[in-house]
Amino acid sequence: MRFIDAIRSILFNVVFVVWSLFFLGLIVAPLCFLKSEKPVRVGVKFYCSSAIWIARWVMGIKTDVRGLDYCPKTGSFILAAAHQSNMDPMLAFCIRPDVSALAKKELFSTPFVGPILTKMQIVRVDRQAHNAHKGMDGVAQHIIELGRPLIVYPQATRILIGDSKKLKSGAYFLHQDTKLPVVPVATNSGLFWSKGFWHRSGTVVFEFGPALPSGLSKEEFMNHLENHLVKRSNQLVVEAGYGYLLSVNAPGTGKKTGGR
Repeated sequence: MRFIDAIRSILFNVVFVVWSLFFLGLIVAPLCFLKSEKPVRVGVKFYCSSAIWIARWVMGIKTDVRGLDYCPKTGSFILAAAHQSNMDPMLAFCIRPDVSALAKKELFSTPFVGPILTKMQIVRVDRQAHNAHKGMDGVAQHIIELGRPLIVYPQATRILIGDSKKLKSGAYFLHQDTKLPVVPVATNSGLFWSKGFWHRSGTVVFEFGPALPSGLSKEEFMNHLENHLVKRSNQLVVEAGYGYLLSVNAPGTGKKTGGR
């Protein structure tokens, strides 16, 4: 890691944490007592855009949103996104502030965050439940009634660059239940705003792809997601000049043998 990135990481983490506690705790959380959820969503959008601004000017992390024409401007759809960083949901929220999401149930007991998620009608999910897809019926009805997009992360958690994880099939079952289009998103965000403490300056790419074809079998659907979320994200990592962080024969890298 470059020395300047190390210094920036320390400063960024301090500024981001202090800003988050102040703004979410003292500004957004009290808005949860209002009858309408709109003030909370306005506050969260400002928080997300300000966090991205802090990342830009403190950490040197720029953003490049591609394929925006593939993202519907109105109405419901399923946004199936690669997940590498805290920046991922922030970018999605800035693009579609009416977006809903799935969140692990533990977050709903977190101070400040829990009431905000509840007010925004974010869907609570239990990651430990077996056959969790059976609970997707209620989620499907929820997003249809709200008429909003729903962001789902088939990787279920933030993935470190170079790691791999079998994709969850929740997006497939939601698509089956709702018949809503599924728009994939690839990213290289974990290179720069990482899951850990240390970050890098650089450009985060957040790339929308065309909606998946309808009428796919489960296997075909998951293969399409693998190509868009995993393979394309790896290609973005290579494009940024960090292909050596990926494992040999990782999808999208073109690697054939070991070595850097």
